[in-house]
Amino acid sequence: MEAWVPAQNRLQEVKLWLAVLLACWPLAARDQFAKFELDLHNMASGSRTAIIESGRVVWRNGKITEAACEAPVIAERIPHALLDTPAPAPPGATIRQVLENTADGTPGEEVLENTVFVDALKPMARVGRLPDAVRFASHEHKALGWFDQKYDGSEILWCHGPSLLIVQVEVSGKGILALVVSGDAQVEAGNIARSDIALAFFKDVAGLEVSQRDEWIAQALDEFHRGHREASAQLVHQALDKFPELESMPDVSLLYLFAQLRLPETEASATAVIRDHPSLPTAWFYYGEYLENSKRYREAAACFEKITMHQPPWHNWTVAAARKELTYLKTY
Repeated sequence: MEAWVPAQNRLQEVKLWLAVLLACWPLAARDQFAKFELDLHNMASGSRTAIIESGRVVWRNGKITEAACEAPVIAERIPHALLDTPAPAPPGATIRQVLENTADGTPGEEVLENTVFVDALKPMARVGRLPDAVRFASHEHKALGWFDQKYDGSEILWCHGPSLLIVQVEVSGKGILALVVSGDAQVEAGNIARSDIALAFFKDVAGLEVSQRDEWIAQALDEFHRGHREASAQLVHQALDKFPELESMPDVSLLYLFAQLRLPETEASATAVIRDHPSLPTAWFYYGEYLENSKRYREAAACFEKITMHQPPWHNWTVAAARKELTYLKTY
């Protein structure tokens, strides 16, 4: 009996420590993501968000019920034997090249956002409903059907739908980290660094080095999408004062922002983007809109005709939009 009492005491002691640890774990988890949660609050996005670490949800802000992004799901269902066969578009590319976003060597051409292309692949893919977004993001994926880019030396895979964004990054010591955002998650011009939520995830959760320049651009885009044109323009001017090279960077998201705000920097931005990406229909469209708003109608029409008359035909949302603008310009 004398030997049993100390053993029982030790057992009670272990149980007590376990209770303390279990009580502290939710608090520790909250502390781990406190900075990210604060940044989300400051963005006032209202988005529902989840963070997944090595396949396990470790933080959640609201319930996410959306299905996964269609393009990568369809891509992963394509039989491997068909990947190196001709793609529905663009001409001369294989399905694999399009799904890796390397069909013409220019990432960001938005081929993967073309619903006609994705619909053409559906008969080749195995039939089945789109999986739940959080469950889908909990698995490691190949780059097929995802946008693939580097940020601070890390490979980022991401995809998005009308009201969904999924971002995956591999972090040393943590494995695969994933962000799932349901709600208003704008991403401009195929560049995940233009999402303020994604940048907060990189900095606060993944531990990546995020540049102040990217943060300012993302914030300016976010303010513009919320209808706060004056706040967006103010952020742009502050960024240009500190980073004057922004004016001549070949960055289509900057061209979009400058053109929408009708800033004189649009001219230099358009020159840089079109010089480096002459086959980027969005660049021609954003510049055409700027010229049209500046009442330079003949130059605007030339930009829109560049889109509608291109051979081989471009498969992009700008084609229909450019035709609409040309019809409107004929009234002048």
